[in-house]
Amino acid sequence: QFLADFDRWKMSEAFARPEDFFAASNARMAGQRLLGLNAIRSNPNIVGYSLTGMNDHVSCGEGLTTTFRELKPGTVDAVFEGLAPLRLCLFAEPVNVYRGSRVRLEAVLANEDALRAGDYPVRLLVVGPGNRRLLDKTVTVTLKKDAPFAVPVFSSEVVVEGPPGRYRFLASFERGGAATGGEAEFHVADPSEMPAVKAEVTLWGEDAGLARWLGDHGIRFRPHEDAAPKAREVILASRTPPGGGGAAAFAELARRIARGSTAVFLSPEIFKQGDNPVRWLPLAANAKGTATPIRGWLYLKDEWAKNHPIFAGLPAGGLMDYTFYREIIPDLVFSGQAPPAEAVAGAIKASQDYSSGLMVSVHDLGAGRFILNTLLIRENLGAHPAAERLLRNLINCAARDLKQPLASLPAEFDQRLQEFGYR
Repeated sequence: QFLADFDRWKMSEAFARPEDFFAASNARMAGQRLLGLNAIRSNPNIVGYSLTGMNDHVSCGEGLTTTFRELKPGTVDAVFEGLAPLRLCLFAEPVNVYRGSRVRLEAVLANEDALRAGDYPVRLLVVGPGNRRLLDKTVTVTLKKDAPFAVPVFSSEVVVEGPPGRYRFLASFERGGAATGGEAEFHVADPSEMPAVKAEVTLWGEDAGLARWLGDHGIRFRPHEDAAPKAREVILASRTPPGGGGAAAFAELARRIARGSTAVFLSPEIFKQGDNPVRWLPLAANAKGTATPIRGWLYLKDEWAKNHPIFAGLPAGGLMDYTFYREIIPDLVFSGQAPPAEAVAGAIKASQDYSSGLMVSVHDLGAGRFILNTLLIRENLGAHPAAERLLRNLINCAARDLKQPLASLPAEFDQRLQEFGYR
């Protein structure tokens, strides 16, 4: 099943070979384990921890070792560091912000009697691109006899006024102790460096918040009109179709797409009718597939994204970075559809069982295209820089053929509408 997906979605554009996907999946386990261990060990109310499991029993993928008891690269190192008797557990929230925003920094010392009672100086740094310092201060940690296993070191907000990029929050003992850990990261974006959007957008359906956001950010838009367009359009659809939706609304939209326009569907909910999540998807009934969640809990799915104009200026070309995209990654995927013209981002769960689907895909329809998306872009507009960047990229991608003349509908297009369930 994995190899079939790898082939139909042309995943070799992101991974040179199938084995590289699983190597990347194993490699990022280390970071996730350290994140969890930091959360556990910095909490003074937690007095015990049961780590499961030792190996990949029942092909679950959760183990420190494989089914054959082979050590997973990086994982055992992470457990060694995470369970060290002396560890500095650092946190930064939120992890993806605009320049000028506030980020809360927190440091907690996990000390299992590794240090005697006394005063210990700890240096705190926040460094950005080019090792530019945003914060540089030393605090004193006082340990009393019979101190708890988790001792607060530092908690404060900082205003991030610096260049865009990756920032590191660092902590280390200046004397008296040698702790593991002592690092957290967050990302900063500069609104002035967002890509310009020159095309006018047609809003298909009702979304006052989206309209307000577009206007506030200088992106020209107009509401959908019933009159036939005189030129190709960039059509942006949110959660609610115009006029309550139904066959007539989606048939009219399909005609516009087929004549050369491009529709960007921000939210999969727009296709739902009753219990059918893909009722109005502009694909033939036998190719609609479904929209279904792949839950990310203990047995995780692995989300991937290609280097594609939709991800321009964002980390891509492999597995999606859990820190950078934390709020953007959804559970919901489109699954079982006919292979799209372009599979841009997707998710695969290959532990215990197998399930997979696409989060961003481009589909041809006549002379036009439509883009399906389940990433949580609309939900995070205004709060998460990656959501803004993705929306701008989507609109710019949709606008690439605007100067071409409108095409005529093929004679058999009414038959296509019937196949879609629109007639």
